[in-house]
Amino acid sequence: MRTVLAGDLGGTKCRFALVSEDYGVHRVQHVPTVREREPFLRSLEQALATIVADLPPGCEPPLACGFGTAGVVPRDGRSIDRAPNLPLDGFPLADFCERQFGVPTTLLNDGRASAWGEFLRGHAAGLDPLLCLLFGTGIGIGLIVDGKPFAGGNNAAGEIGHTTFVPDGRLCPCGGKGHFEAYCGGRAITEQGEARLGPGPNGGRWTVGAIAKAAAGAGSTAAAARAILAEAEAAACALVANACTLLNPRAVVLGGGVLSGWPELEARIVTHVRAATSPMIHRDLRFVPTLGGSDAILWGASAATGKLFAAG
Repeated sequence: MRTVLAGDLGGTKCRFALVSEDYGVHRVQHVPTVREREPFLRSLEQALATIVADLPPGCEPPLACGFGTAGVVPRDGRSIDRAPNLPLDGFPLADFCERQFGVPTTLLNDGRASAWGEFLRGHAAGLDPLLCLLFGTGIGIGLIVDGKPFAGGNNAAGEIGHTTFVPDGRLCPCGGKGHFEAYCGGRAITEQGEARLGPGPNGGRWTVGAIAKAAAGAGSTAAAARAILAEAEAAACALVANACTLLNPRAVVLGGGVLSGWPELEARIVTHVRAATSPMIHRDLRFVPTLGGSDAILWGASAATGKLFAAG
């Protein structure tokens, strides 16, 4: 079977695998995301080398590399222009991987890659337009129109997490103020936990799941945790309702680590969207969970290479 090397470059962790033309995901490697460039590149190189050193039976050597990445990928597709949670701003990642592994490399925004993967194989497969929203360390968005990811004029469409929720509000990792990501991104939620709740469970760091668990308790810590989640919920609900009103999708895929740690948020988003939008927007709108999670990003990044299943 034909294969490509695929990666999901996230702000907290990265996941690499060999993807085959039957949508198989093989030899998965997980790498924590570090904020220094050289250690990050060494980890990426080691993970990919480990994969290609031991190909599964029946799988051919990879024909290409495809990466779904946080941040904005310029039109030439060779680097990442803005990645506040990755140490790769301006770095020619495609050139680096082509030198190291000798195959063409494609970079695609991770929200767009996820939407393409869900469109190909997820619970909303074939529904067009399809909107995918991922609440992870940051906020990923992808929109499928006429069977392909919508890119915008400069390949920068979809940075909805960096639109304004509170004018002149909380500082966002990108340097702007008041952005949605600064209120309902996973990094922002856990930073609020560190600032407002004191030490995490057993002296560790707060996670979204730990904050949600604390909010279910009693006392001052529980009240503060509920306040953090209320802010995040208001932002997430407004973001999804705004996106649905603007884009009028046939289906919305919701996923990401925030929803994994705080599953009640998904139902609250759906309820809010149906109450806050017009019937023309929500009457036939389907909400579905992500099928593949990170696999969907790997499928979409693989499709973007043009070497497997849904060549662009």
